[in-house]
Amino acid sequence: MQQSVSTQRQQFDREDADLLKRIQRTDQRALSALYDRYAPVLFPFGLRMTGSHEATEDLLQEVFLHAWEHAGSYGAHHGSVYAWLTGVTRAKAMERMRSSAQKRKEGDGDAPRSRSASDGEQSTAQPETIITLKGITEEVRNSLKSLSKLELRLLELSYYEGQSQSDLARMLRIPLGTIKAKMRRGIQKLRQVAAPEEK
Repeated sequence: MQQSVSTQRQQFDREDADLLKRIQRTDQRALSALYDRYAPVLFPFGLRMTGSHEATEDLLQEVFLHAWEHAGSYGAHHGSVYAWLTGVTRAKAMERMRSSAQKRKEGDGDAPRSRSASDGEQSTAQPETIITLKGITEEVRNSLKSLSKLELRLLELSYYEGQSQSDLARMLRIPLGTIKAKMRRGIQKLRQVAAPEEK
């Protein structure tokens, strides 16, 4: 009988925690396994933020270098390893966007770079890994349907574009208290779906 997505996710969490412990002991094979598992999933997320395949490949290198150097900083309070890596991806992408915006302000636009040799070398996760992660992604998609249009828009602007709650209040001409309440409610709805079932 096929495992439920929730059971598979719990198994992934245990395996991921073990990979991070091995990475702390400088086990390169563990890093490679973590990369193979999550790079295919993080790539579309990074691409949405950077808008460039090349920039996303560089971004993922930074993310997994961070995992290599800071595996010891991961704790259960970060949520799953997948959630932690997603947070690192977002933070690194935001840094890149701010840096790029600053360069444009200074009139020092980046010249287009030639595509790297690794562009054609895509990492492939095991089929069962992709199926499980797609199942988790489907759960998230379904949970997004429970959000109101405003809750979804606020979370998108905050998460993908880095807008602060104060910025959102000014931009949308909605009281700051309402923005905070709507975002809190939206996040709670997502957490209800994302939280693994524990018995």
